[in-house]
Amino acid sequence: MPVKKIPVYNLKNFNLPSYTQPDFYIKTLQEHQKEHPFLTKPHSHDFYLLMIFTKGTGIHTIDTENYNIQPGSVFFMSPSEIHSWKLSADTDGFILFFNPSFYLMDLKANNLLDLPFYRPENKIRQGVLYKNELSSILPIIKTIHLESINKSTNQNNILRSYLDILLFKFDGYFNALNKRTFSQSSLIPKLESLIEQNFKEHLPIAYYADHLNISLPQLNATTNQLLNKSVNDLIHERIVLETKRFLVYSDLTISQISNKLNYKDNSYFSRFFKKMTGQTPEQFRKKISTT
Repeated sequence: MPVKKIPVYNLKNFNLPSYTQPDFYIKTLQEHQKEHPFLTKPHSHDFYLLMIFTKGTGIHTIDTENYNIQPGSVFFMSPSEIHSWKLSADTDGFILFFNPSFYLMDLKANNLLDLPFYRPENKIRQGVLYKNELSSILPIIKTIHLESINKSTNQNNILRSYLDILLFKFDGYFNALNKRTFSQSSLIPKLESLIEQNFKEHLPIAYYADHLNISLPQLNATTNQLLNKSVNDLIHERIVLETKRFLVYSDLTISQISNKLNYKDNSYFSRFFKKMTGQTPEQFRKKISTT
C-alpha cells in the first residue's frame, strides 16, 4: 500500500491580496479557519509559523506530540514540521507566517536560528503567556495585523520591525522554559544552520550529507518530502537572498557582488540570478530603486 503523502503548503496557497507582501501573512484565527478549513488536517509548510490563542480550547498536534490549547497559548513552528488541530468553535487569536527571505531581507538582519523557538537544537515549541504578558503582546500583534492590511510605502520595513519586536518579546518570556527537542523533522533546521554557515563556499551537497550523518539520496529525499525542495534549491534560495540584500543595501557593482559570493564568472552569476528570479541583477536593482 503506498504511503499517504502529507501536503506541504507555501504562502502561495493562501489568500493574499495583491498589494500585500508575498512572503508574509497574518490573519485572526477565525478568519484563517473560515478561509482555509482544510488546514485542520495534518500538513506541513516551507515557512515559519507563529500562533497565539486569545480564546477557546483544543488540541494542537505537532509531529507526534499533543499540546493543550488555552487563552495565552503560543506555538512556534519551523519549516517541515507536521501539524493539525482540533479547536472549539469560539477559538480565536492570530496566526502569522513568514518566509526566511522576508525576515532576513534587511541591512542588519538577525539570525532566525539564534531564537530559542526556531533554533536547530533544544527548540521551544510552545509556551503559555501570563495575563500581563498577553496584554503586552496583543497591541503589537494587532498593529502588525493592521499594518499588513494597509498599503504603505514602507510596509515591508514596518512589518519586519514589528516582527522583530514580537519575536524578541517572546524570546524574553520563553527563553528560560524547559526546552523541547525536535522529533522527526530535526534534519531540516540542522541543514538550514549548515547552509547559513556555508552557502557562499559552493560546497558539494555531499558535504551537507556527511555533516548530518545521512546518505546523499536520503538527504534529498527528506527535503523533497518535507519541503518539496532539493538541497540545491535551498542553497540557491539563500544565495539569491544574499544577492538581493547586496543589490538593495549596497552600492557594490554586480561584479563585486559576484566576487563576494565566490562566483568566478560574472556572466554565469547573472544567468543564475535571472534563472532563479526572472530578472537580471541590474533589472532587479532598477526595479527596487524605482519602487
